[in-house]
Amino acid sequence: MLTCTIYIHSIYTFIACFFYLQIQTYCLNAQNTLTILNILKIITSHFARILQIDLHKCKICSTFAPEFGMTMKKTFLLFALCSLFLRMMAQERIMVIADPHVYPLALIEADPNFDTYLAKQRKMVDLSEPAWNALMDTAMKYRPELLLIPGDLTRDGEPESHALVAASLKRLNDAGIQTLVIPGNHDLPDRVEWDSLYMSAYPDRAQDPGSYSYAVEPLPGVTVLGIDGSHGKAATGSLSDATRDWILRQADSAQQKGNIVIAMSHWQLIEHFDMQAFMESSCQFKNADALRDSLMLHGVRLVLTGHFHISGVSTYLDTLLTQTDSLIEITTGSPITFPCPYRWLTLSEDRNHIEVATSTITSLPGYPDLYGYSREWMREHIAQLVPSAALRGWYEVEQSMEYLRENTILSGEVISLLVERAFPKTDSAKIDIVERHLGHTGVELYLLHSEANEYLHPEADSIAQAFYDGLRMMIHEMSDTVFRPNGARQTLVINLAINVAKNPVQSIVEDITNWNSRYFSNRTDDLAPTLYIRGPKPQQDIPLTAADPTAQPAKILRDGNLYIRRDKHLFTLTGQEIQ
Repeated sequence: MLTCTIYIHSIYTFIACFFYLQIQTYCLNAQNTLTILNILKIITSHFARILQIDLHKCKICSTFAPEFGMTMKKTFLLFALCSLFLRMMAQERIMVIADPHVYPLALIEADPNFDTYLAKQRKMVDLSEPAWNALMDTAMKYRPELLLIPGDLTRDGEPESHALVAASLKRLNDAGIQTLVIPGNHDLPDRVEWDSLYMSAYPDRAQDPGSYSYAVEPLPGVTVLGIDGSHGKAATGSLSDATRDWILRQADSAQQKGNIVIAMSHWQLIEHFDMQAFMESSCQFKNADALRDSLMLHGVRLVLTGHFHISGVSTYLDTLLTQTDSLIEITTGSPITFPCPYRWLTLSEDRNHIEVATSTITSLPGYPDLYGYSREWMREHIAQLVPSAALRGWYEVEQSMEYLRENTILSGEVISLLVERAFPKTDSAKIDIVERHLGHTGVELYLLHSEANEYLHPEADSIAQAFYDGLRMMIHEMSDTVFRPNGARQTLVINLAINVAKNPVQSIVEDITNWNSRYFSNRTDDLAPTLYIRGPKPQQDIPLTAADPTAQPAKILRDGNLYIRRDKHLFTLTGQEIQ
């Protein structure tokens, strides 16, 4: 009996250690790992102490029966722990890497113009190959069921870059890790053999004949819908009507199977801060709103994107009579842009929920503090981009003057005075006044946005206030010679400018989209949310007109048909604009 007891205890100890090591490997999120592991260490240490039965009791037959009863209790506890672990193992994990922009070191060494190119970049392309290799090692270590990459795999579509990326992904596929990608605007400057490079593992996929869009079922109950909006080097993505209709049919097919749909595209469908599409029009699909609503109408609730190099999670709340009540967009930053992020998604067994965890590359060979290095790189190189941003901003302001004349309380006389006498006339003057008053705070605001969950940053409010103060001083400098300083008209112009700026600035620092709306404002955790991604068609009644007359879109009835009004345009429920 003594030998039997020792044998059983040895098995217990082995399984307990196996359980602990597997959990340690399974924990991926850096913030959650320490908490979970500490709890498990306590559990397993107590468990090991329980297993160390006092062998002296085995000498007395009268004490063996109670000891045997204790062993049965321990057996029940062990099976309960193993059952919990197996349940965790049933939750498939997906790794997401966006915009790696791989450029092999061999090409860098052979490129005489690379330093000039790099000086104008916010992304650390010189570290793209080591960062990529680190991510591939991470994938091999933790072995997710699926790796998704929503575009810009390469710097500019170089054959050597594609060869390096494709070879790495083949290694993962050979190891049992499925990989799916979609092209971005940096991947196809020339025609490449995209399908043979990246899609050969899925010969039975549904393939759009007019693009690289596809539909495939890599996991039970999950359809990945790759949406290709690329057109060579064009910065903005767009879909033909035929490709859009094909994509919607694939979404319908997935719904009929009972699958959830994970849509993946390089370009965004949802703004992650107010006026983002106005300030960075290339970050979204052309006609993004109509495409978003069409996908919702066909049951899509989740889309993964990249392109903007900043991580965020944004939820668009449904205002239409569609099959879904929201669309969630998870956009992931680039691993070679501060703070060098990538994502882990864990699907629940019933496919109703998805848990998001955000990790970062913390070090690379020669760069022990990649976070600090990449932050300073971003600060320096974004500052170098202020001149081009200033000119683009001035262009947008000048183009909006007619809109202000028609839609604000500013008179035509005030508008004319601003344009003709207050606005700088030369590019150098426009750049100078923006750099002096808004350059520094603009960079700090960008860094704040890059870190995500901005409202948790202790300096968020002070950065916003510094931006408004700089804007006030800039308008003062421009208009003191036109209006009486601190006069009524100058104060009116300053207040109007600050109120306009508050929409994007407060949306960023408070991490709220639709910041100025009572009905549709939304904040979603950018780094580690638990998201609800499956549900029935909403049963609640939705009014045909929006409760807030300024809220868009609104539903209207015309000739007995239901239409959507958005920004003075009229659309059918399938997204077709009515003239």
